Amino acid sequence: MDNTTPIGDPIPDRSELGLQEFAVSSTSHAAAGSPQVCAELDRYDIAVVLKAVYEWGGYRYTNASDAIAAAKRATK
Repeated sequence: MDNTTPIGDPIPDRSELGLQEFAVSSTSHAAAGSPQVCAELDRYDIAVVLKAVYEWGGYRYTNASDAIAAAKRATK
């Protein structure tokens, strides 16, 4: 199995992380808003992409490494 993206960057082994690949057509628009918004997304073939947010110590981080670093700094 080729574990690289088209530009050659390595990607994690999805089976090891327990991730599943989702087809755009199976993406739920439930988190996108009202039925009208979902219909517009479907009409223009716009995919909903959910992004992980890490919360620690009352702060939110979009990068797991930043959240871990903050937690480590607090334990010193």
